[in-house]
Amino acid sequence: MSLLYPRLLPNETELRFRKLHEISPEHHPTMVANHSPRAVYAATGGRRISREELDQLRESVLRIARDQGFPTSRSTVQRSIFDRETAQILHEQCLMVPGEASQRQVWAFLSLVLLPDVCAWRWPADSDGRYVADRFKGTDLTRHAFARLWTRAHVLHDPSEDDVYHLLDVLGESDLDQIMARRSALAASPALVRSIVRAHRDDQSDRLVSSRDVLRESLMRLLRLTAFLDLDSASEPELGHLVRSVRAEARAALAS
Repeated sequence: MSLLYPRLLPNETELRFRKLHEISPEHHPTMVANHSPRAVYAATGGRRISREELDQLRESVLRIARDQGFPTSRSTVQRSIFDRETAQILHEQCLMVPGEASQRQVWAFLSLVLLPDVCAWRWPADSDGRYVADRFKGTDLTRHAFARLWTRAHVLHDPSEDDVYHLLDVLGESDLDQIMARRSALAASPALVRSIVRAHRDDQSDRLVSSRDVLRESLMRLLRLTAFLDLDSASEPELGHLVRSVRAEARAALAS
């Protein structure tokens, strides 16, 4: 059964985001809670997650953060490992359906009530002491600290392999963002995204041009194809063949 999560009401979201700025990072753990009187649940669609389950989710994410230097250090490598491992934990442990995951206030609860200290560690304040609202409030789920990770794991989850999350290791942050940012045309189809990432992983062609350039050129070509091809109706093997062909064309064009 899918789980329903607390949805932090908009006014409370704003209050807690302001409070994040009013106290120093070492005091952010005082904001942590597993419930809020200013949160609601969807009426139907699953079972309400218990406070104990929310505590377990926090401990799982906190364990990963501590392994990567929380609360003091956060190198580029540590951030990358945290993102990859947290993406898997969120997808495995949250038991959340896409409809629930599309609710901005669910993610506001997770980042501002359950995990504000971890979120502020992963996405610290700028030189002026300001935190980026999108990382906490869920105004743009492609930029939210945790929503973006759940989405990656959901889209790249590959049940055909023993390690169903192995595709999370293929692309770096910026390259994967090139795909996920095109959510209406490309990322809306998990099968297409998996095919793109597999093609990138398996491309052993001569490195006359960088893989990143090939990826970005092939994405532009795929976007043009979506104007007159219904990729949603194609099978995963058909998508794999199409993506490999487009990638080969992109590499040849860049090498010429």
